[in-house]
Amino acid sequence: MVLAVLAVPGLASAAAPAYQTQNIEGWTVNIDTRLPATNKAATDKAVGLLTSQLKDIVRGVPAGPVAELRKVTLWLSPQYAGQPPRAEFHPSPIWLSQNGRNPAMALGVEISNVFVYEAETQRMPLFVLHELAHAYQNRVLGDGNADILAAFNRATASKTYERVERFNGPGLPVTYERAYGMNNAAEFFAETSEAYFGRNDFQPYTRDELAKHDPVTLAMLHKVWQVPQPQPAPPPPTTTAGFDTRCFYRLTTQWQGEGMSLDIVNDGKNNTPILAKSGNYAGQLWKLMPEAGGAYRLVTQWRGNGLSLANTAGNRPLLVNTAAAAEQLWKVTPELNGTFRLTNVAQAESLSLDILNDGKANTTPILAKKALVSGQLWKVAPVSPCP
Repeated sequence: MVLAVLAVPGLASAAAPAYQTQNIEGWTVNIDTRLPATNKAATDKAVGLLTSQLKDIVRGVPAGPVAELRKVTLWLSPQYAGQPPRAEFHPSPIWLSQNGRNPAMALGVEISNVFVYEAETQRMPLFVLHELAHAYQNRVLGDGNADILAAFNRATASKTYERVERFNGPGLPVTYERAYGMNNAAEFFAETSEAYFGRNDFQPYTRDELAKHDPVTLAMLHKVWQVPQPQPAPPPPTTTAGFDTRCFYRLTTQWQGEGMSLDIVNDGKNNTPILAKSGNYAGQLWKLMPEAGGAYRLVTQWRGNGLSLANTAGNRPLLVNTAAAAEQLWKVTPELNGTFRLTNVAQAESLSLDILNDGKANTTPILAKKALVSGQLWKVAPVSPCP
């Protein structure tokens, strides 16, 4: 909504720009009236895209920093002669005056890429946050912020940003360059903030990539942007699950989903477990038979009670002749979201039934060190008919 049209004092009257002022998502946005007069459609498009970016910032950035960012006025200006279209934070009214620009824009963000705004957002979806990050550092954190400097110096010394992938826009080939954030600590903070809350145009592109590429910087951003610490998940119940010995159960992993069930390979030996496409097969129907100490014995409808699932050499589960052996006993412990963890009694429950992530079929069961990974979280679902 347009609130006002104003001319800014302090400039020669011939050069004084007039502005339409809007409030967008809590930001004051001054739009140079020459923009809609020259190309209203492009200006309206840019304002719409800016609105979307600001909405994304409000959704993604914690409320405290957003309140500070909203104190930063945004200025939409025509492109300057001899200068590329860009967005920039202006820390100094002196520089603005010396360069023939409106000194009222000091401590604000000026956007002069209005007529190419859409193309810029395709390359840098959250470039407004980059400039607001400069303002946040200047106005709130301080240009000499120790956490930012330490992360930048460490990143510089690591040389892991010296040659990274750069996204140049849809349909254009990527290039490999020194990361723009290596120019100085301020650009490093702004660039990595883009990745943390959105997507940057230099690798690491996203928060997940940043976590792998530079976890120290990830922790710094977490701190200075006041991102709430994630609450630890409540411990899973310690009681064992109860299963009806009259029923057969289908075992599927959280990782591969209900479309892939624990089965027995029909290869002549008929004793090797595998994840296979779920179907009405006797090798996919398991009974969980209670044993001493809250453990269970796992047998299939196909092979019967005479063959039990056991941990064997190399931590490979197989069906073996049923015997009173710890390798054939399993603890079935409830985890979160209705899943269960299957651990082997012979290994003092230190190993969990898992699926080997081999980058190929990902269907081979193994015993692996206990971890909170989706291949170790099993759904144990009764198969009808079951009383």
